[in-house]
Amino acid sequence: MPRAKKAAETWNYEASVEQVEAIITNLETGELPLADIFEQFEKAVTELKKCDNFLQEKQQQAQILIETLMPDESD
Repeated sequence: MPRAKKAAETWNYEASVEQVEAIITNLETGELPLADIFEQFEKAVTELKKCDNFLQEKQQQAQILIETLMPDESD
């Protein structure tokens, strides 16, 4: 599974957002052939899923950190 970890290490949220924005710009031109539109749309959806997963993971990490900083109220 080192290959999956390597891909995760090289993936970048900001670069992914920029890629999705570029795809949207290309789609808005209306100049792409239909096959390319679907291909670009699929790439955008894939990148957005990665972004969503990344944000959910970071939100969980932040919640864990917050919980460890809060005093235990059950004492």
